[in-house]
Amino acid sequence: MDEQTAVCARLRATLAGIERWLGDGPHEPARLQALMADFEADFTMTAPDGSRLDSGGLQAFFEQAAGSRPGLRIALTEMTVLSLGMSEAVAAYYETQTLDDGSGNGRHATALLRRNGANWRWRHLQETLAASWPADQ
Repeated sequence: MDEQTAVCARLRATLAGIERWLGDGPHEPARLQALMADFEADFTMTAPDGSRLDSGGLQAFFEQAAGSRPGLRIALTEMTVLSLGMSEAVAAYYETQTLDDGSGNGRHATALLRRNGANWRWRHLQETLAASWPADQ
């Protein structure tokens, strides 16, 4: 697998894990530990509401929010790797989150990933809510 494909695969795999964790599960501690392994210890995030999280804040959010969004589905489109270096990559994508009742939101995201051995891990994430949702309306 080439590195661009590996970066996109890491993004998709992590967001699938988040979908399961926040949605229908499973919610065992080992699953959360595996999910958090996708993030660097110095991970930072700017959420759509402008709040900032570090890796500890992200873990606390996941612990509190386990199973809080039954039926959650996360879909990724428009994924592109903007920059790819030997140790870091920047990717952008459009993320749609929907629940069983049809509610949800769309968000534009830019992620910085850092190579950790043979794996890519999340270093920073910036999310911005889309002006309209669904995006095609």
